[in-house]
Amino acid sequence: MAGSHPSALAEKRRALLDLRLRRRREEVLAQQEAAPPEGRPRPSGRTVSPLVPLGPAGTEPPLFLVHAAGGSVAPYVALAGLLGDDRQVCALEDPGLHGGAIGERSLADLAATYLAAVREARPDGPLHVGGWSVGGAVALEMARQDGDVALTFVLDTAVPDAPSRPGDDELSAWFASDVAAMGAEPGEAELAERFPVFAANVRALLTFRPSRVDSRVVLLCAEKSEGEKLSRWRPYADEIQVVPGDHYTMLRPPHIEALAEAMRHRLSEVSVR
Repeated sequence: MAGSHPSALAEKRRALLDLRLRRRREEVLAQQEAAPPEGRPRPSGRTVSPLVPLGPAGTEPPLFLVHAAGGSVAPYVALAGLLGDDRQVCALEDPGLHGGAIGERSLADLAATYLAAVREARPDGPLHVGGWSVGGAVALEMARQDGDVALTFVLDTAVPDAPSRPGDDELSAWFASDVAAMGAEPGEAELAERFPVFAANVRALLTFRPSRVDSRVVLLCAEKSEGEKLSRWRPYADEIQVVPGDHYTMLRPPHIEALAEAMRHRLSEVSVR
């Protein structure tokens, strides 16, 4: 639209997504909670592996990256291609996107589920884990539970100042803003599928409290993020580096190369120890 300011376009997109989401929210939540027909199992009864390899196996230990609030591993595809041919990236996607259970959850429960899948794939040796946004908090909890994690990447993850539980209307607005900031234009069916996953993960993050873990923890924080994000992580991170971009653009060109370089550097340091 000629002459329109980018921020105005973003606001219009967020408003449109919010309206579409509000029309479907009640229907979607009712479907998630409805009991299955008698004699038929719930879809969540299926075993859905959360592991999604994003490249061929390499000679170096793999890096396991946990999904953000939306549950998809798509944001890691480009990053995986920049971390080196000798290191496989295995992402962890939320099974709720594929018929798995959603409901009430905690990050500790997610971490336990994902850690079991990771240790099935790599039963021996120290792990390298990480995640963007909510995924960074889950990765930190995985490191705490496992006790044999060499390196944990926390990619621009927020630490809430106090536990909270936002309602569906507030989460709908956050979801619409998140989708718009990602530059996505999903249809109503995809919005309906993804909102319960987003809502469950955000609510879990808002009750999360980090702790010191027996792992080297590296926070890579976007330069346009709030200053409080850095200050709240200082007691828990061994190293903090600011990388170009904001919460979303740090994973896109041209900023993604700087993020990948910072991660490659830390991974190489761990490899030579």
